[in-house]
Formats: sequence, structure tokens, C-alpha cells
Amino acid sequence: MLKIQDAVSETLLIPLYMKYLDAQQSRPILNDPAALRLVPQIDYDFALFRAARNSRVGTALRARYFDQVAADFIRHHPEGIVTILGCGLDGRRERLGSAADQTPFYQLDLPDVIALREALLPPQANETLVPASAFDTGWMERLRQSHPAAPVLFILEGVLMYFAEAQVRELFQQLAQRFRGEIAFDVAGTFMVKHSDQHDALKHARARFDFACDDDRQMESWAANLHLVSAKHMTDFPEAKDIGLNYWLMRLFPKIRHAYRLLHYRID
Repeated sequence: MLKIQDAVSETLLIPLYMKYLDAQQSRPILNDPAALRLVPQIDYDFALFRAARNSRVGTALRARYFDQVAADFIRHHPEGIVTILGCGLDGRRERLGSAADQTPFYQLDLPDVIALREALLPPQANETLVPASAFDTGWMERLRQSHPAAPVLFILEGVLMYFAEAQVRELFQQLAQRFRGEIAFDVAGTFMVKHSDQHDALKHARARFDFACDDDRQMESWAANLHLVSAKHMTDFPEAKDIGLNYWLMRLFPKIRHAYRLLHYRID
């Protein structure tokens, strides 16, 4: 069994275990086969997260939404590539099935996470593992050189809120300078960031949220070729009712509803 110790890398276990719990429900939202295989192979006290109902439902809905974004991108851009920044142990390539067989996938994360991923989730033929920080421009240059004309879908799932706004802004500007395509990501608003120590799963980990985004169009001010395509709230998904009381609080109070969103941008 493999052990996780780094504080930020440790947070990759939260979405993995939430997907594992979702797959065990009578009516799973995502039903992720990779999570079912991987959780028993990792030495960690997952019991800490067992009661995190909000995160279980939210993680599954988020992953399913980004799966659909990826599937749509592949369908509309058969020549495109998909790059997952902060891939963790997510099995998106597997979940997308044969429809993604001809699309190059780049899975990027910190070196210790990539080493763990290589051991537990070996890459498929069209997957390339990239051990690097998302903020390192070296991988961007190599990607652009390898695919100079291809549109790129970047997915950042459960990543940006752990970093400073200046880092996030610089990342988006660097991507916008080099690529055309799309960026799909999630953001936490000020309300969620201020209360991250009360997050039903994160309170058991060492990392805390930093970057807060309250304006869905904020990234448009960072580069002239960044344009908002869509913004989703958890309440936009019928299955979010499974959260229980917090679903109705989100419906009733805009501050709570807007505390977390899924954003989809275009890079022209």
C-alpha cells in the first residue's frame, strides 16, 4: 500500500474518496470505476471523510460536468488535445471510453502525485504523464511545440482555490498567450474561502483555500482573448438535492449559492 503525506497532494485523496463513496450509492452520479479500484490500495485514514455528504455529491457532479465538457470538446475538435492540470488520481480518460481513444491526453501534477498515479493508474496509450507544477511554463512550451496548431482543452478541477490570486492570474495569462481552445475550472467565492476550515471534508486535511473569485467574468480582465462561455451552480443539477439541507440553503441564499461555481472559458 502507498502512503500520502504532502499537505496539498493529500487533498487529491478527498475527491478520490468522494468518488469512491458515490460509486457505492444505490444511484451513483458518476460511478467511477477507477476510484473503486484505487482507494483500497492507499494507506490513509479515509474514515475521516466518510460523513462528508456535501463533498460526495458535489465532487461527483463536478466530475460528471467536466467529463461532459471534455466529451463535447472532443466531438467538436477531433484534432484537439486535453490537458488535465492537477490531475491527481482522477480517471477521466477511462470514464470517457472509446470516444477519447484518438485524443492525446496530458495528465499533469506534482512529481510525487505523478509517481503515485503511474503506480496505481498506469497511463493508456494516448496518455502522457507530466510531473510538473501547473505554474511552470516549461511544460507549456513543450506542449505548444508538440501540438503547434491544435486547440487545447485545459481542465483544472479542485485546484485553483488552493493558490494565491496572483499565481492563478499568471497561469491564465500564460495559457492565453500560448494556446487557443478552452479552460474548464471550478472556483470558490469569498464566503467559501473564509469558511474553508468548516468544509465537511477539507477540515480533516492540512491545506486551506486561498484564491476567492466572486465574479464569473473576472478572468476576462486578465487577457483580451479569454471569454466566459458558461457558469454553473450546484443547484443547476437536479441530483444536488441529495445534499439535503444545504441544497435548500443554496436555493434560498444567493451568497451561499454563489460560493462555488463551475466555469467554462474560451481562449480565442
